[in-house]
Amino acid sequence: MSAARVSRLALASCLALGLLAPGAGRAEEAPAPEGAECPAPEDAIPRGLQLRASVGPAVWVGAVGPMADVGAVFSFQAAYELWPYLAVEAAWTSALHDTDQPAPPQPGTFTTHAAHGGLRLALPLGRFDLFARGGVGVQWVRPDILVRVEGFDGDLRLGWLGGLGFVWHTPQRHLWLGLEADAQGALGFPGILLTAHALLGWTL
Repeated sequence: MSAARVSRLALASCLALGLLAPGAGRAEEAPAPEGAECPAPEDAIPRGLQLRASVGPAVWVGAVGPMADVGAVFSFQAAYELWPYLAVEAAWTSALHDTDQPAPPQPGTFTTHAAHGGLRLALPLGRFDLFARGGVGVQWVRPDILVRVEGFDGDLRLGWLGGLGFVWHTPQRHLWLGLEADAQGALGFPGILLTAHALLGWTL
C-alpha cells in the first residue's frame, strides 16, 4: 500500500471520528414534565404559618414600678409570613406580679392581660432573622389592688406593644428558637411593662 493511500485513509478516519464524537458522549436530555416543580433544598427555611410560645421575666416602670415586684410573663402568638421580611401576627400576653406596697391592703398578686394584632419586620441572615415588631390591641389588669397608684384600675384600655429580637432556624427544618425584648402599655395607664422572652416556635 502506497504512502499516499495510507495518508488518505488516516484523514478519512479522523473526519469520521470527529463527526461521531459530539453525539457519542452525551444522551439526549428528556424535557421536564409540564407543570413539574423543582424540589426545595433540604436546608431551605420554611416560611408561612407560625406558632410560638415564650416565657421570661417582667418588670413595671412608671408609677406601678415601686409597688410591684419583678414578675413572670407568658405569651402565645400566631403569625403568617407574607414574605421572609414581613409577617402579620396576633398575640396574647399575660404577666403575674406580687405587690410591694405598704399595708393595708395586705400583699397580694395581680395579673396583666393583653391581646395585640400587628406586623413583624425581619432581616433574614442565613439561619438567623433579626426582627422588630409592633401592634395595637387591648390591656387590662385584675384585681385593681394597687390602691395608692392613681389610675391603676381594671378598666379595659387601648394598648400598644413594641419589641426587638432574633430567631435561629434550627437544622430541624420547622423548629426555631429566639430571644426578644418587649415594651407594652395602655392609654391612661400609669406604667409600662418591660419584658424579656425566650422563644420556641414552629412553622407549619
